[in-house]
Amino acid sequence: MKDLLIKHVKIGIGKTEISKTGKGAAVGGVGAIAYSVISDMGYMPQALTAPDVIPYVVAGMSAAINAVRQFFTNHLS
Repeated sequence: MKDLLIKHVKIGIGKTEISKTGKGAAVGGVGAIAYSVISDMGYMPQALTAPDVIPYVVAGMSAAINAVRQFFTNHLS
């Protein structure tokens, strides 16, 4: 049974996974920095600065940043 699971479920801790994790952490950090900068400059709408909403706003900004990063990676290389 164990061999069957290993054969069909591909779980690994290789260079690819470490690279993906690093990129994800970097994109999340850039999203948080972007939120801080926009908020400190006063351009963030008041409704998006409530403490219970901030994690979702940062996640949305991180997703948008990742989409832009993917666009440039896929179209400019």
